[in-house]
Order: sequence, then C-alpha cells, then structure tokens
Amino acid sequence: MKKLDLNGKWQFKAINKYTTLPKKKRHAALWMNASVPGTVHTDLMSNNVIADPFYRMNENDVQWIDSHQWLYKREFAVSPSLLKEDSVQLVTEGLDTYASIRINRKNVAETSNMFIEHRFDVKKFLRSGRNTIEILFDSPTVRSKALEKKHGALRVALEPHRVYVRKAQYSFSWDWGPKLTTSGIWRNIFLRAFSSARVKNPFAKIVSVTKEEAVVELSVEVERLSVRSPSDKKDSLQLRAFIAGEDSSVEHTVNINGNSAKLTLHILRPKLWWPNGYGEQPMYKAVLSLLRDGEEIDEIEVPFAIRTVRLLQEKDKEGTSFVVEINSEKIFCKGADWIPSDNFLPRIPDSTYERLLRLAKDAHMNMIRVWGGGIYEQDVFYNLCDRLGLMVWQDFMYACGAYPEASWFLKQAKDEAESVVNRLRNHPSVVVWCGNNECEWLFCTENPDKTPDDMSGAKIFRDILPAACSKYDGTRPYWRSSPFGDGFPNDESNGTHHQWFVWSGWKDYKQYENDNARFVSEFGFQAPANRKTFEEVTIAADRHPQSQVMEHHNKQVEGTERLVRFQAAHYKVATDFDEFIYKGQLVQAEALKCAVEHWRRRKFNTAGSIFWQLNDCWPVSSWAVVDSALRPKAGYYFAKKFFSPVLMSFKRIGNTLEVWVTNDMLKDVDGKIELSLRSFVKAKGVWTKKLVVNALANSSSRVLELELSQFAKYDSTEHYFSGRLLTADGLSSENRYFLHEPKHLHFPKAKVSRQLTDGGNGSFVLTLRANKFVKNVRVEIEGDDAVFDDNYLDIDAGSTKRLHFNSCLSVGELKRRIRLRWLEQ
Repeated sequence: MKKLDLNGKWQFKAINKYTTLPKKKRHAALWMNASVPGTVHTDLMSNNVIADPFYRMNENDVQWIDSHQWLYKREFAVSPSLLKEDSVQLVTEGLDTYASIRINRKNVAETSNMFIEHRFDVKKFLRSGRNTIEILFDSPTVRSKALEKKHGALRVALEPHRVYVRKAQYSFSWDWGPKLTTSGIWRNIFLRAFSSARVKNPFAKIVSVTKEEAVVELSVEVERLSVRSPSDKKDSLQLRAFIAGEDSSVEHTVNINGNSAKLTLHILRPKLWWPNGYGEQPMYKAVLSLLRDGEEIDEIEVPFAIRTVRLLQEKDKEGTSFVVEINSEKIFCKGADWIPSDNFLPRIPDSTYERLLRLAKDAHMNMIRVWGGGIYEQDVFYNLCDRLGLMVWQDFMYACGAYPEASWFLKQAKDEAESVVNRLRNHPSVVVWCGNNECEWLFCTENPDKTPDDMSGAKIFRDILPAACSKYDGTRPYWRSSPFGDGFPNDESNGTHHQWFVWSGWKDYKQYENDNARFVSEFGFQAPANRKTFEEVTIAADRHPQSQVMEHHNKQVEGTERLVRFQAAHYKVATDFDEFIYKGQLVQAEALKCAVEHWRRRKFNTAGSIFWQLNDCWPVSSWAVVDSALRPKAGYYFAKKFFSPVLMSFKRIGNTLEVWVTNDMLKDVDGKIELSLRSFVKAKGVWTKKLVVNALANSSSRVLELELSQFAKYDSTEHYFSGRLLTADGLSSENRYFLHEPKHLHFPKAKVSRQLTDGGNGSFVLTLRANKFVKNVRVEIEGDDAVFDDNYLDIDAGSTKRLHFNSCLSVGELKRRIRLRWLEQ
C-alpha cells in the first residue's frame, strides 16, 4: 500500500453561475488560499472576506455564500513508483456535498453525499510528475431547491428543501443553530495505490459469549485487481487472523475463494465490555493479513470488544417495556443527546471530543444519542465512547420531515446505510441503530388519520435501513425512529418518547412528573450560555436579555419569552445580564433534576432518561448543559448528582413527602440516611431522623413517607428538608426539598468564608463555610475556565463544602480571582 496525502494547502474561488457576488465581495471570485480539510466559510474567514458569523449578528451577512459554486484546486507530484501499482485510487472521506472532480482537466466523478467515503480509480488520469486536481462544489441550496421544485414539496420542519440533499440537516438552520450552509472538502483526501488485492470492511462479529468462551467471527471483503494465471483464481490468496487480548491470543489462517473471507476464533475466559458505571471497558484487537503465497500484501487492524446487546420489550400493566440489556443485565440509560460541536466541522479538534465525552463520563452518563440532523461522527468520537463506556444510540441522518421516495434517493439511502454500518459496526459503544429523528411523530401529529407507513420516506426507515443493519451487522437492535412505538409514534405506553409538551408547549417542569413514558430519548429546558461565552461574541451594549443580538442568539421561536416565563415561575425575574444568566441556568438545572429523578424512581417502568442536549455548535441560549466554549452550565453540575449511581430523592404527593432510593449498582447496597428539617439560620436541624436502608441491586424503591402536617408549626418559607445517604462503600447522595419556590423563600443575609489549599501538580481544594444557609453557590475564577467537581451547590448553615479543581494559576492569583455568587432575595 502506498499513500499520497492531498490535505493541506489548496486554492479556491467563487463561481458566479446562479447569482452575482455582493458588491463588497467581488474579490471572492479571485483565487485565494484554502486549507483542507475545511469549509468555504472558514476559508473565507481566513482570507478576511467575511467576519466571524458567530459574532453578534454577522450570520445575516453571510447568507450569499451557499448560493454560489466554489472551485477548489491544488497541484501535487506523483512518483513513477506510485504509477507502477495496478490501481491508484482517489479516496475522499468527506465531500460537502455536490462535488465534480477533475484531474488534469479530465472529468473523474461526481458525488452527492456528504456523509460517506468515495473511492475512484484515477490511475488513467495521472501522470508522473506534476498533476492538478480540481473539485467544483455546486450550491447545495440551489440544487436542493431545484430538486424540490421537480419532485414536489414535502412536509418538513424548517427549510423544506433540505430533505432532498444528503447533507447535515442542521446546516440549513435549526431551533438552536444558525443558518450556515457549508461546502468544502471536510474530511481527508488522498491517493492510495496498491497491486493485486486489498482487504476492506473488516468485521469482528460476536457470535456467542459465555464465561468460559467467546466465539468471534472475523470477516473481510477482498478487492481483487489481478491474478497471475487462471489456476491462481481460487486458492492464491489467504487470510490470516490474529486476536490479541490482555492475557491471551489466538491465530488462524484460511484460504480465500471469491471476494470475501471469514473465519471463526474462540477466545477463552473473555473479558466483557461494560457501560460506564457497570464495569470495565477492555478492548481486543484483531489483525487481519492478506497473503499471497505466504507473503503479506495487505493488513488491517480491527479494535473490538466482547459484549452482547438486547432490546427487551415485554408486556406489563403499563403497556410494553423498552429496556436496553448489556451482557444479560438491564441498564437504565442515563445521558444526553449529541449534536455537532461546531457549524464548521473540520475545525473541531480531538481535544473538544475528549473534553465533552469525559465530562459526560464524569457526570455518570452511560449513553450518548447521536442526533439524526447532524453527522455520523468522526472516528475519535466512537473510539472515545468505546474507551469511556459511553453507549451510543446512533441515529441515521434524517430529521424532522418526510423524505423523498424517488428511486435515485432510495439508492442513495441504501448506499449510505451500507457504508455507515460497515464503518461503525466494530465499535462496542454503538448499541442501537435508529432510523431517524421525529419524522413519523411529526407526520402523524399533522395527519392523525394516517399511519407512519403513509409518510413519504417510510420505505427508508421501514425497509432499507433495517435491511442494511441486519445484513451488515446483526448484533444490535434497530429502532425505526426516535420517538416511535406501536400506535401513535410518541405514545407513553411503549417504545421511545420525546417530551416537549413541557418547555416548548409552555408547560412548566413540574409537569414532567405526569409523564410515565417507557424510554425518554429526548426532553429538555433551555438556559443561556455562560457570560464569558457571550462576552466573546458581543459588545457591552448587547448584554441585556432582550437585546436584538441576544435574541438573535436564541433560535427558538419565542425562546427568550420562555426564558422569562419560566424564570418568573421560580425566581424573581432578573434584568441584570449576569443575574439573568445565573437564574436561567438554575431553572434549567432544576427542570432536568425534576424529570430525571422522576423517571429514575420509575426504574425499569421507565428505562432511559436522555436529555436534550449535552453540547452546542455556537454561542447561544439553548438546551445544552455545556456551552460552545466547553464551559459547563449549572445543569451539568446538577447532572453529576441526579445521575449518581445511588440516588436519594424526594417526591411529594399531596401532603405526603416520600423518600426514595435508586440503586444502579449490580449489587445490593447497604447505607444510612439522615433526614432533617433545617432552618436557614441554625446549624442544627430542628427535626432529625435516621434510618438504615438496603437498596436492592438495580432497583428503585420508596423507603419512607413523611406527613407534612406534623411540621406545620415551622415557617415553611424559612425551613427545608435535607437528606443525605451514605453507603457502606462510601458512595453518597445529598438532596433537599423546599416547600416553596425560591422566589418566595426568605433567605437570610449570609457570609461564606473560603480557604484555598494547594494539592500539588496543579490541583487545588477550595473549602467554603457558610454561617447561614446559602443556595446555589456558583464559584468562578476570573480569567480561568476551571471545571470544579461540584458547583451551584447548597451549603447548610454552619456547614462546609470542599471543591476540587485544577488550574495553572498560583495560590495567590487564585485567591484574588475567585468569585462567589448565591441566591439572595
């Protein structure tokens, strides 16, 4: 195998086929420097043709870009040795989207799918020495609108023409993202040369697993180019497989007949891969070597893991369950939905994936849902999920609309599905294939007299995608949509559920407790991004909750109005910019807490709670708990508590306050709970109760009921219930219940002292002590984005809290920069 990298320096310019350039942008028709992988928008920014679209309202000034064609070119040198190989392929891992490729002024190919790799044999177009490649990107907007006009408009949310192009749907705008419809070479591009044959699409399929042995079927496809003589056609090639584990290895060789090969290996005493919180994530590696007469001519490595996946759907008194089972253990799925982390995909560094997914793991999440309006993520994403134990619910890239059923589109859907399944099937983290996001739900909502099969595009989700998953994988369940089930697609009694009656339907988060869905794969509450993040894209005059710029940075219709409405329900509404952000983030945090604790108490009647969303693609008020600058919001720190492996929570029914313990561990947990009714000003509780609990493995149960009438003599605006569970293994869960909304509580004037200790190697401990009760203490370090192990926390009167964090600043500098804020009414 020989490879020639074509990434790096290119040139590009605009082609005015459909419309003329804006008067001040005419120079965009001249050749400019480009960087590959990249996008036309980032290249235009690098050449100072456009300003940052994220800044203020600059997005409005760049809407001309997607109406033009963009021509990219570069020169490259080809060595004589490369041309001696039987085949020289041009490999494009990602072209966005309508691309016409020319080499040395000869037409090579055209592409129309952003999501998949393309390979073309280009040897006949190449010459020794200097060569030129050109890629012309047609306007995705003009092309998709032309297809819509030709084939007919479909019922689609947002930009309706988007469904005609196999491109990241969010690039046409979404209710959390800007309209930045990109073009460009967004993934790697290179030449690959080889002779004779090569292997591709390896698969390590787990056939069966016991404690004593795992049976693994290894298979590859073989791309043959030539044979030396007719007698060599059948038996001239061999496949050798070697599996390496931590304490064992196996090897086997088979002859190859035809264009594929498979062999079966047995791994003794296999080590199983488990989701985060349930065990370790050991990985194996298979090395598949292609041999001709004993000589290796190609090799491919396949990391994989050993685990089993089942989707349990059993009839019960509420309908039909929906439970993900890993290695024969039921898993309550805890996590968040995932969108692309930038509108300009090639500039997302690996460190961003590392930061976000580690934050997810540290918050006790065990599942990430890759949403169907974005992309099939980069390899680094799935590799990290494998390593961190984050199960992946993988949507196919269809979202919020009907899709065409023209034959050319169905063929694209089939080719894409096969490519995606082949690419991702070896990742143990991928546990569910899902056909789309919300397509059937929206269709049936608008057409209550019809069924999902009446929707245009139903053939894709009913037939094409499950067939590809079965044929090319067969080890994971396929689910038609999120949400989907028998009957109405968003029914609570079965299947998966999206809860948007709350928030989007203007209903407050207390209504979550009326939702008894079986698996909630999407729900959420908005909050502003952090102040520092907004300061990077605004000027001082913009920093008001209702400024035009701030409302531009909230893409939901009436999004700002909802932020005010729900803040008013719980807090005294703020107009100060920082206070509005602070209280807005607390509303989101409390909303997610209310929902998740409710659904976890229902374990396994509800078997999953996946909130919308973990991350953001630009600076915005949205449903994310980590903003686009990778700064956690209050909701993230709350998630670390409401997703904890052992959870103590309160539930009020009328005049009764219930105490629940939820245990996600696969073993019984013994512990002690200390409950107290506390005042805001006294260090000791005015009423205390201790109880011993035994939480059964993988269960949730009510452990105590309190009649609130017995506490009527205490002022309910100045007292609250506090509970702390401590297990024999050292796990803890702390929770509080307030009898009124914060806006009606009488918080005292309090003082919080601080002590900073240097732990060495950049680690620090901040000890906070409150003389009176303080609620939702936010700790920030001016000029430093340190992530604390806890934040936005409550401190009881006379109590201390210790926060751990890392920083490159000195103790003295940190002391000067630490800022505290808490609720004061």
